[in-house]
Amino acid sequence: MISIYKNKFLLCALALFVLVSCGDKSKKDSNKVKTFPVYKVTLKDTIVSSKFVADVHAKNNVEIHVRIPGLLDKVYVSEGQKVKKGQILFKISDVELQIQLLKAEAVYKSSKADLRIATVELEQAQTLFNKKVIADKELELSKAKHEAASAKVAHAAAEKKAIDQQISFTTIRAPFDGTVDRIPFKEGSLVENGSLLTTVSQLDDVYAYFSIPENTYFQMMEDKSLNTQGDIKLVLPNGQVYDQKGELRTADGDIDRQTGSIQYKAKFHNPQGFIKHGTSGKLIISEAKTNAILIPQKAVFSIQDKQYVFRVNKDGVVKMTNVTIETTLDDVYILNEGLKSDDLIVQEGTQSLRDGDKINIKQM
Repeated sequence: MISIYKNKFLLCALALFVLVSCGDKSKKDSNKVKTFPVYKVTLKDTIVSSKFVADVHAKNNVEIHVRIPGLLDKVYVSEGQKVKKGQILFKISDVELQIQLLKAEAVYKSSKADLRIATVELEQAQTLFNKKVIADKELELSKAKHEAASAKVAHAAAEKKAIDQQISFTTIRAPFDGTVDRIPFKEGSLVENGSLLTTVSQLDDVYAYFSIPENTYFQMMEDKSLNTQGDIKLVLPNGQVYDQKGELRTADGDIDRQTGSIQYKAKFHNPQGFIKHGTSGKLIISEAKTNAILIPQKAVFSIQDKQYVFRVNKDGVVKMTNVTIETTLDDVYILNEGLKSDDLIVQEGTQSLRDGDKINIKQM
């Protein structure tokens, strides 16, 4: 009987020892300091790039429309041909207009003859009136006939000028040096007033237009990150980078109220006419930035629209520190303020930390 009680006592003592040992182990585990990778802040020179979707336009791009209907008598150019300013592109038949012009000239000459007769009659009437041979009513009648004849001459001259102008519309010339686009009508086609004959594009220079949101624009102006002297590249739809560098120009002087953006353009030389009007692409505007503070994006966390990192002091204690981000690159942020060179920050795993926690440092 005594032996049984003795065994039970030994079992209880052993169980109590196990519980105490486990409790000590749990306490030790809870007090164990965790290790986190840290990043040492250094000042670096880097390239900051901004990307924008762009639409490319020719320096000049004009649609050539018919201004007088008729038969397309002659096409002097071919599609894709380079032309000079004033060069004849098309000729519309003016046979009917030439006939109308002959009639108008005849009317004009007849009205001028009538005016000469009226002038002679008025001079005679004035002489007779001065000699008191005729009454003033007869003189006024002569003056009225002369005014009517003058009006007919003016009307006939206007008619003649209008037909001359219509005839001039039948010869279509290039408005500037450029390249002829597609020509939908062939010789002998009947063209209506307003029909599109072709488009002439001046391609020695092209402009890549892009839009910047209003808030981004003001942020760039504040940060001076939209540098007109920066390196501007045009990426074509096939991914090829165009070999000419661009020059940044202002396209609009105000912000579009409908889109909430302001438009800029980049000018590119296009000596071979390689880039065509209407091409789409992407602009990359880059500038060198010296002594920039770069930190990994995964080191940053947000609380109520503010960005923070955990800065680590010499004792391994972390402190939540507010930072201001200037620019976002591929996997890093460039900071405006919040950190300085040689600061240590927790590089990853910030979600498991609290302000004032102590950590072991794993230098990356």
